[in-house]
Amino acid sequence: MRRDLGVKRIWFITAAILAAICFIACGHREADSGSVYKIFYPDKDYSSIVSEERRVVSGNSAVMLEALLDLLKETPADGKGNAPISGDIIPLGYSYSNQKVIIDFPSAYRELDRAKEILIRASIVETVTQLEDVRTVSFLVDGRELRDSDGDLVGDMTADSFINNTGVELNSYARVNVTLYFTDIDGKSLKRYDEDVVYNTNMAIEKLVVETLIGGPQGVNEQKAFPTLSPDTKLLSVTVKDRIAYANFDSSVKEEPYNVQEEVALYSIVDTLTSLPGIDQVQISIEGSTEGVFMEHMKLDELYERNDEIIK
Repeated sequence: MRRDLGVKRIWFITAAILAAICFIACGHREADSGSVYKIFYPDKDYSSIVSEERRVVSGNSAVMLEALLDLLKETPADGKGNAPISGDIIPLGYSYSNQKVIIDFPSAYRELDRAKEILIRASIVETVTQLEDVRTVSFLVDGRELRDSDGDLVGDMTADSFINNTGVELNSYARVNVTLYFTDIDGKSLKRYDEDVVYNTNMAIEKLVVETLIGGPQGVNEQKAFPTLSPDTKLLSVTVKDRIAYANFDSSVKEEPYNVQEEVALYSIVDTLTSLPGIDQVQISIEGSTEGVFMEHMKLDELYERNDEIIK
């Protein structure tokens, strides 16, 4: 009798432990209801980008990628945006390997208005590159690499392809045309270029134009456009007060990797910034200091005005 009671007691304890394990496991499964991602959409007027948070059930990268692409086919719940993937531009297919996603669109994609196409492209890239295992996205049209409206290959895109303000909550994008000044092959003069940029509206326009200038003439449909500043240059800050722009760079701005005259490099910054409304003069500082010179002889403690004579 005692032996039977002992067996029953052991069975009861074992059953209780198993029940507890099951309860905990089930609780974890209920808690693991997925991750929250931002789904980006062009707004109703295709003038900017908005976003909406959606929960995606956890899975491997391929499964979650498919889930995000499916969500991009839906309009946001608040009705304030357009589905980036819809109508005549449903992908013919896509592939994913080595942290790269390739999406193949039908020929109708080529007929998209330029501004609309940029915002659709930004929405898709920003959405899928949130996945930890997706680093780049490339678009094809009928199996051929996508070209922009100027005929240039778009190539691989990352989350940084659409001018982000890292560390700031991304919630809205807009398209803007900016004026930039690059140099020619001799590095002795400047030439004006106008470029359409889709950017995060949390970023000040002054910061946008200078960082785009540092990035070089990537979006310019002109083979004779050359950069004026080292690509390693970091813009630490830019502020505007009393119609004066104060641009503070790290020491990399003093480097001269290209055959560009000092005056040309400096006035590429000055003329680009003074193209913006509300800016008449520019003062450049390096690591917060206005002592010394920009590269060789142009003083940092001076206020520089626009120089149209250096423009070809």
